[in-house]
Amino acid sequence: IPEEFILESAYPNPFNPSTTINFGVSESSNVNILVYNVQGQQIESLHDGYIDAGYYSEVWNATNYPSGIYVVRMSTSTGFNSTQKIVLIK
Repeated sequence: IPEEFILESAYPNPFNPSTTINFGVSESSNVNILVYNVQGQQIESLHDGYIDAGYYSEVWNATNYPSGIYVVRMSTSTGFNSTQKIVLIK
């Protein structure tokens, strides 16, 4: 079990057409993993709900999205927030 909440670097990044987002949850809580475009619009929800403590991964398949920069945001009901940029190259 992780000692703290963590959003690890997506791999691969840049990617085409999918990337894996690994994250750690130090205590059971509600977790949201969301993807935003550069205009700040939410375009994808990779996880939204209660999750037990542990390490997890989500795969984002961006086949239906154009090349560009996207932002992955992880937030929890305990107040943790983290973001990272990812780049889709087709």
